[in-house]
Amino acid sequence: MDRALAWEGLSIVVDGVVVRSAVVAGFSEGILAYWPPGLEDRVLNIFNKFYIQVPGHAYLVLYSLRLGRKFLIVLTGERVLALEIDKRLNAEKMGEKLLDSLRKLERLFSIDES
Repeated sequence: MDRALAWEGLSIVVDGVVVRSAVVAGFSEGILAYWPPGLEDRVLNIFNKFYIQVPGHAYLVLYSLRLGRKFLIVLTGERVLALEIDKRLNAEKMGEKLLDSLRKLERLFSIDES
């Protein structure tokens, strides 16, 4: 996998404790960015072909028994944000909070300034 896709901008959400890695993928483009730079290919390969298109926003929780990792996946139209999170976290609660924040931001940025 081309390591040129490692994008430091994602480091703002990856603290290494609660969120261990992040992957952004597009419906037709594949992986657009990820962090940290040394993210294993076997994690990246999950999201290189993982696409679910939904109108609006949604989330799902994926637990990989093979990798022993838990992911919170946020779906926003044609984009996927996958966060590898600590297995002890309540991913559903975290997903609800993220969706609530996305909806509020969407409303804020859609305010007509005229």
